[in-house]
Amino acid sequence: MKLLKKTLTVFVGTACVLSMALTGCNKPASTDPASPSPSASTSTEASDTPAATEEALAPVELTWYFVGNQQQEDTALVEAEVNKYIAENTKLNCTIKLQCYDWGTYNDRITQMIAAGETFDICFTANWSNNYYTQSAKGAFVPLNDLMDKYAPKTKEILGEDFLSGSRINGVNYAIPANKEKAHSWGLLVRKDIVEKYNMDLSGVKTLADMEPFFQIIKEKEPNMYALEGTPNESAMRILDFDIVNNDTTPGAVYNDDNSKVFDQLEQPETLEHFKLMNSFMQKGYIREDAASVTDYNADQKAGKIFCAVRSLKPTKAEEESNSQQQSYMQIELTSPIISNRETTGSMQAISATSKNPERAMMFLELFNTDPVVNNLINFGIEGTHYTKISDNQIKGTENQAKYNPGLGWAFGNQLINYLTELDPTDKWDQFEAFNAAGVKTQSLGFVFDPAPVTTQIAQCTNVWNEFVPGLQVGSSNPDEALPKAVEAFNAAGMQDILAEMQKQMDAFNAAK
Repeated sequence: MKLLKKTLTVFVGTACVLSMALTGCNKPASTDPASPSPSASTSTEASDTPAATEEALAPVELTWYFVGNQQQEDTALVEAEVNKYIAENTKLNCTIKLQCYDWGTYNDRITQMIAAGETFDICFTANWSNNYYTQSAKGAFVPLNDLMDKYAPKTKEILGEDFLSGSRINGVNYAIPANKEKAHSWGLLVRKDIVEKYNMDLSGVKTLADMEPFFQIIKEKEPNMYALEGTPNESAMRILDFDIVNNDTTPGAVYNDDNSKVFDQLEQPETLEHFKLMNSFMQKGYIREDAASVTDYNADQKAGKIFCAVRSLKPTKAEEESNSQQQSYMQIELTSPIISNRETTGSMQAISATSKNPERAMMFLELFNTDPVVNNLINFGIEGTHYTKISDNQIKGTENQAKYNPGLGWAFGNQLINYLTELDPTDKWDQFEAFNAAGVKTQSLGFVFDPAPVTTQIAQCTNVWNEFVPGLQVGSSNPDEALPKAVEAFNAAGMQDILAEMQKQMDAFNAAK
């Protein structure tokens, strides 16, 4: 299916068809009147046929929590504009409250809210933050299969069955994946202006180790910068590209081959080599000394203190980051494109089990994923205030852009109806299609590990991970000393039980193919 090149119609299933369909970027046109509203019940059972008469929806307020560059100064202005558009162009009869927590606090804040049973409607979840698998297992999220059938058919069509199936847990979708790149490659984001300032030739860089001469230049000539970002949350270890079985803080991975043998990624020779490299970089002063305790990596980057960082790359990642951070970047790919479970569950929106209006929340997500006006309001702010158009689908930030610049098109939802920024090539979405097509599917694509049989061991190993691994990841620990101690502690915490259970489930998955 072509990812863009469609006119998107705003449609809300058999329970509530929106009154407007969008045939352009911002020109709504009338369509069929809305169907009846859902009942006040929060049941997610699908209706076989639409009701015969219209019924106005009661007004509700929906709260949406997500991770990003903290709460933006002009959020209230954008909320007002979104709510005005919804009131004038749809029959959803809802208002939206947006709350963004920064990268260092979101995970703790949202997990505390969920544990406390606080009432809210929508939240960001992924395999790396507000853990999708863990929270789904705890019953934190509403099952969405029937809700999507009724209220989000266009979103289902946009995402496609293959992508949705990759995020199901025992056949159930507990969150909606973002429609973005469907593959990943690991590589480096590098400050382009600094590269040009010192006439650096990065054409020969094929590995992280190849960057050392340039890191030395930064250390000598840019004393207020860190040559390499080093934080546990954005670990450079990811360039090893293990196919992780559970999550990034649990032992257990496979190589992308027919063997499907589950192993402890920390005990692999390439891991030891990487840890030694990071330890060398730390000793040479290329990495922030207290990096192991840094939780909000974005703070240093926003302050212009980071020269190079390991990131998951895609076409135009450098342009997106340049727009988000208001700094100049270039990107260097170190690995080939891979399609894995990391992508299908890497950026999602869930509906809270405490939501009083799960149907309306799903209707709103359908609107966001199909309506370019709402989508771009939340992504870029208000035209004439935060940006101006330089063409029908391309924008340039104004002097007020910093007051509303989430820079999170990949996180919110359907990125492929985002405006292009002035830094983006006009063929950006064609590049995405080519990137997705080049991606090699992992053997484990679609496999979802059920942690229930080893929950205690995972909790214990997570504690061990948090004690030993951050120092190894950022280079502050000597791997020859710390790694054997970590492995011993993992074994004492039940790692072998976890690996055995992973292997058992992986074997069953492969046998059922």
